[in-house]
Amino acid sequence: MPKTVAENLLDRYGLPNEATPSMLIWHTNGPWKRTVVTRDEALHKFPTPHTDYITQTIAYRVPVEKFIEIAMFDGSCVPYRTTGEVSATCDNEAANFLSMNLMHDIVQGTRTVDEARREFAEQTAAWAMNRPIWTN
Repeated sequence: MPKTVAENLLDRYGLPNEATPSMLIWHTNGPWKRTVVTRDEALHKFPTPHTDYITQTIAYRVPVEKFIEIAMFDGSCVPYRTTGEVSATCDNEAANFLSMNLMHDIVQGTRTVDEARREFAEQTAAWAMNRPIWTN
């Protein structure tokens, strides 16, 4: 699957800025500050078992008091305090968009962690059934 995703990203964003035998990296591609596709997959069990291998990063300063809530929402959505970034890792770009949007809702206080987790599960189920998902 990482190879298929990498091919789709090549079609969408062009050649990566960096490449190694185990990863491809794009800088400032589309809305992302950085996109990394790795050959190595990490098992992730939320909302259903799948593997993660595409990490996408945005410039976004999460208030430190919200870090625990973000971790409770999804361990694959990670704020970095020093660099003022947030990265989301999943198996597709749409899920990373969704994760970032729900993370923002938690930071803004418009959704609770439970509401965001429920929405993520509902939207990814819709995506799996080839129904459009909310991405912005």
